[in-house]
Amino acid sequence: MNFVPLAIGIAFDVFDWLGVGLVPILGDVVDVAGTLYFAKVIGPIGFGGFLEIIPLADILPIFSLFGVIAMFNKKG
Repeated sequence: MNFVPLAIGIAFDVFDWLGVGLVPILGDVVDVAGTLYFAKVIGPIGFGGFLEIIPLADILPIFSLFGVIAMFNKKG
């Protein structure tokens, strides 16, 4: 089982929660980078990461969830 996507998902969420997400442009760049990474790893469902751009939706651990999905995905 590959734990790298989970570690990356947790890292993206932690960066978002530690204040990087509060910086207007930088937070969005991190969210787009995470979304593109998971779109590549797990496919089109990874584009659900764009939910992170919605204010207050970035509180949810969306990228961590995608990391769990990637662990059980054949592509991941």
